[in-house]
Formats: sequence, structure tokens, C-alpha cells
Amino acid sequence: MRIDSIGVRIPTKKVTNDDILTWLEEHNIEIPSILLKTYQRIVKGLLKMAGSEVRFIRDPGKNEKARQFIFGAISDALEKASLSKNDVDLLIYCGVGKGFLEPANAYFYAQQMGMSCSCFDIVDACMSWIRALEISYEFFKSGRYRHIMIVNGEFNSHHGFPDNFKIRNLRQVEYTFPTYTIGEAASATLLSDSPQEWKFAFKSLPELADLCTIPLDGYEDFVAPSGRLGRNGLNNFVSYGREMFDAAKRYLVPLVKQLVGDLDDPDIYFPHAASDAAYLSASRDMRLPIDKMFAKVFPSYGNLVSASIPVAMHMALGEGRLKRDNKVVFCPASAGMVYSAVSFAY
Repeated sequence: MRIDSIGVRIPTKKVTNDDILTWLEEHNIEIPSILLKTYQRIVKGLLKMAGSEVRFIRDPGKNEKARQFIFGAISDALEKASLSKNDVDLLIYCGVGKGFLEPANAYFYAQQMGMSCSCFDIVDACMSWIRALEISYEFFKSGRYRHIMIVNGEFNSHHGFPDNFKIRNLRQVEYTFPTYTIGEAASATLLSDSPQEWKFAFKSLPELADLCTIPLDGYEDFVAPSGRLGRNGLNNFVSYGREMFDAAKRYLVPLVKQLVGDLDDPDIYFPHAASDAAYLSASRDMRLPIDKMFAKVFPSYGNLVSASIPVAMHMALGEGRLKRDNKVVFCPASAGMVYSAVSFAY
């Protein structure tokens, strides 16, 4: 399998850390000042510790819609690969951001782009893009398709706004802080059949499934109650970030070592951009080659969910950090919990 091209589109409304603190103030005019100021101070410190600087979301003043960025990313990927919409045999839509529970969102993007191809969705939180890559790889090995496009539209700022900005107590920052780091983006990745071999490794920890969730109406009818579920209400983001990173430190690095062997051999590593500081700290502690860890997405765009790695590759290509034939390793962690290590030659 070969990555032919990556199309990316980012919305235009820039949100700084100061904007986050301002929004907290605007949505809490009724609470005691000492509670607001203390909560703001904690959030400000955590943003600095995580390495957060800015993120971009849709600008309502410009009537920005998720679809325009998704279509733009698709067109960008096709143009870069010198392919037409008719060359795409399979369209996979992946990630958290979506407009429909049914049918698969991929059908709508194929319809509106005028594509006639097979379609389905992949849902596995921030790991969705990696899962779509693995499935595509297996399809190519079977000879079923020649060109596959993976699309995501991670436009998720509404899963917690404004509810997660309303302060009830100081403890809620424990499972609400990651909301304040979310950015938005669309990406489209074009893949082609190729003799190039890839290696995939995964480690799932379903016992940690309730660490990071967005519950739907009626979720209690499907799973047993948990003190962690629904803490911020229906359709709102809940994430115990510190516990997630502690688990990633225990399980992700050994997985990478198992797959890669010689950690100095790859030319570049791409983590999931949930916190560049956490990944760099873990790399330092576990003796991963920190100079090869591409951790620029989070400070520039925030947590882009399943679009994090394709946006990182797009950035690295633009900077000349990623070139053809480079040895690449993906090493994301995701809600689930699940960790993966993927190696290939770009």
C-alpha cells in the first residue's frame, strides 16, 4: 500500500488559550468569583503544561460549515494524486465528527462529490484513521481495490460547548479539561495498491473504556452504569486525560519497541496530537528518539482527533521533514483504550 496524497482543510476561527479563559468567564457570571478565578488558574496551568497554544474552529460569522472543508480536503487529495473522482473504488469515512448515525456518512460524501464507489464508516475515536489504514491494507492485499480514499471531518467543538464551560465545582476539571484543547480539521488520504509492506500492532484495554466518552441519549440502556459516564451530560465530551496518558506511558512505548526493534532506525515518528508535552516527556523517559518525534500539531491546531496524524504528515511534507522512502512510525493512543504502532516506508 502507498499513500499517494493527503488533503487537509482547517477552519478559520482562531481560538487562543486566553479565549478559552474568557469563555469560562462569560459562561459563569453567576458563580462566586473565587471559584471562577481558581478554575481559570487551574485550566491556564494545564494548558501551559500540555503545550497548548491555539486551535481553529468553524467561524459562524463567516457561515463556515464542516462540509465545505471536507469537500475541500477530498478535492485537494485528488488533485495532488492526479486522480479523478472516478478513480476512487472505496470511500471510508472515519472518526468522531459526523452528521448521521445512519446510514454511513461516507455515502453522503460520495453522493455529493459525484463518486460511484463502495462506501462505509469506521468508528474508533482517535484511532479511526489508523483502523481505516489497516482495513485498506488488507483490501489491497486481496486485490479487491486499486484506489481507496479515507476521509474525516473532525468538527467536534459542539460536544461540550457551552456546557463544559459551565463550572459546577473544581473537581470537574479532572474530566473536562481536554474539551478546552479540541480543534477542528478535515483530511482526505488517497491510497493506492503497491508492493510496499506495512506492519500494524495494536493493544486494546477495554477495561479503560469509560475514561473518554461522548454518551448518546439512552446510553444507560446499553451499558452498565459507571461513575465516569455522562459526567458532563448527553453528547458532551468527558475525558480523564491524566489517567489516559499514564496508561499510554505504560503500554504504548513497549508496543512501539516490539514492532520497531531498533528505535533509531525510523526517520520520523507521528504520535496522536493530544498533548505534545506528554508525548515528548514519555519519549524522553522511555528513551525514544525525541528529535524524530513530530509533535507540532497540538500547539498549532489543538487535538484534532482522528485527523491528527494526517494533518501532521501534511505539515511534515510542507516542511520537508517527510520525504519519499522515509521510514515512518505512527504511534497513537486513543479512547477505547487502544494503542497502536504502525511502520512503513513512505
